[in-house]
Amino acid sequence: MMLKIGEFAKEAQVTVKTLRHYAKIGLLKPVWIDRFTAYRYYSREQLARLNRIVALKDFGFTLEQIGQILQENLTLDELRSMLRLKHAELAQHIREEQARLARIEDRLHRIEQADDALLSLVTPHKEQLEMESEIVTKSAFTAVGLRYFGKNENKEIPHLWGELNPRAGEIAHKTGIAYGVCGDMEENGRFHYLAGYGVTDTTNLPSGMETWDVPAQKYAVFPCTLDTIHQTYQYIFDTWFPQSGYQKAEGPDFEWYGEGFDPETGEGMAIYMPVK
Repeated sequence: MMLKIGEFAKEAQVTVKTLRHYAKIGLLKPVWIDRFTAYRYYSREQLARLNRIVALKDFGFTLEQIGQILQENLTLDELRSMLRLKHAELAQHIREEQARLARIEDRLHRIEQADDALLSLVTPHKEQLEMESEIVTKSAFTAVGLRYFGKNENKEIPHLWGELNPRAGEIAHKTGIAYGVCGDMEENGRFHYLAGYGVTDTTNLPSGMETWDVPAQKYAVFPCTLDTIHQTYQYIFDTWFPQSGYQKAEGPDFEWYGEGFDPETGEGMAIYMPVK
């Protein structure tokens, strides 16, 4: 049975504007458009696809990611991995917002107790982080994945991983280790970043993906989690380098995600910093 766009929107509980946008970007096109009246018609069979779109959007996926998910024939393991990554991303965001809420509540309390409200806004001195590190020499390796260039101002890097993981099955000869490889930062704050998987062979490179060859190097290794990655980088440059006697060597640093990495807890990863 054919339904006009208004009827289809009402039955699916979405707006006509939403359906027009989905059609424009190729996510859900009408089965027929009357060339005389320009009426758009949909079939009831399309409700199943629309319901999947609505569900994935509710999970926080972008429309571009949803298009890739629906276009590709994902295995159950790939879909499970993708949902676990989204779960970890949302859980981390919630923890960050909860910490922000706690800081605001603390500031409100200090404002109420302080004679000078402006003084109460001064950030208290943070306790110094203490992290164990290990110096290792790592062999050269090659990673295949998606590259980003920018400042990561709007969390583009987590989104990059969200685009890569559903396509992990396209990468042949994977080693089981994932890497977030960071190039040197430019004066304007921009840098190259590759979200990828280690490989033993780069033949049959998936469409849109690139390779990054990382040479053998001496590294200082800092175990961390997804929650502490930013603190760990700050500790490395603010505390560890000044006290260790080492200097940063040329070459990329990278996030190392082991075979036991758990995207839900963020554990099973480390930062490798080239040193000399």
